[in-house]
Amino acid sequence: MDPKLIAIYFPQFHSIPENNIWWGKDFTDWNLVKNAKPLFQSHQQPKIPFNNNYYNPCKPDVLQRQVEMAKDYGIYGFMFYHYWFDGKLILEKPIETFLQHKEMDLHFSLSWANASWTRQWLGNNEILLEQKHLPEKKLWKMHFDYLLPFFKDKRYIYIDGKPIFSIFCPDIIKHDNEMFNYWNELAITAGLIGIYYIAMKSFNFPKPQFLQNYDAVLKFQPRETNNLIKKGKVFDKKMFRLLPERIQLYLGSLKRKFSSYTYILSTEMWESILKNAYINDYKKYKLEVFESAYFSWDNTARYGKRAIIYSELTAKQKKEYLTFLYEKAKSKNSSYIFFNAWNEWSESAYLEPDEKSGFENLEIVKSIFGKI
Repeated sequence: MDPKLIAIYFPQFHSIPENNIWWGKDFTDWNLVKNAKPLFQSHQQPKIPFNNNYYNPCKPDVLQRQVEMAKDYGIYGFMFYHYWFDGKLILEKPIETFLQHKEMDLHFSLSWANASWTRQWLGNNEILLEQKHLPEKKLWKMHFDYLLPFFKDKRYIYIDGKPIFSIFCPDIIKHDNEMFNYWNELAITAGLIGIYYIAMKSFNFPKPQFLQNYDAVLKFQPRETNNLIKKGKVFDKKMFRLLPERIQLYLGSLKRKFSSYTYILSTEMWESILKNAYINDYKKYKLEVFESAYFSWDNTARYGKRAIIYSELTAKQKKEYLTFLYEKAKSKNSSYIFFNAWNEWSESAYLEPDEKSGFENLEIVKSIFGKI
């Protein structure tokens, strides 16, 4: 089986009333992207979309162009972030527009970004929109009823005959066993055979018992690997070799005396990603393991001098790493590789073309997945 690539889709590029109150009139993540400043001499900020295309994803023509581009370059589908706060929807317009326009012929799924929103960009934890995960059946049913039209769409991605649904922070859901069982009952009543639940893993779960309610775990990169390394789980002595790139890291540490950004080597991240690909730390839960990939990650646009910056990879490195992961997925009969991300511009995690490298990322993806 040839693995297929699913790119994560970030929707916060249109204004909403809540963000107007919290961050100022007409705020979108494009404001952050445009205002990003470099923190050292070779730092590539701000990131500029190709042809200065600061689009609004609520517009059907925008989504249609993105769908056509994704298909042209071998991407199987989008995994849209979905925001639901105990009955309150937010940033829902792009996915609702996509659902409405059946001519947008691309597979898709949803990922519930289920954490509270805070002002952490500014260095504090003031809660803007709290996610309580209230254990109320009427709210669970409201949520399921909202999801059902997406699940039943012919473009939706299924595994084992079930629509997939990923949870970004699975460890914080209260009463997930009861909720998932109830949703499965509702799914069967609606003509489905259940839901395929995917737990997104950004770090080692200290109390993983909740995984008994899931079908699979998705390693969310580069966060998952970086958190493992920080905790000493996948350290290797060769990571401490003094290479030219390591000297750059050392210079970055000197810079942190005057600012507080963190600089991480992507080569080290990828060595660990590939070394630990498809290793299941939670075998007793009989989970399928899905890997994810990234090319770039730098959240300077959001955090300024407190940013986490992953070093840039060359085009050759990107192709070699992604090819290796593809071949490993194929050897494990894994159906999908996920990619972070299609368009998370404020974290410099995107496949879309930019002014610096043009269509380089997409060309690399096409060379590996384009035959699909």
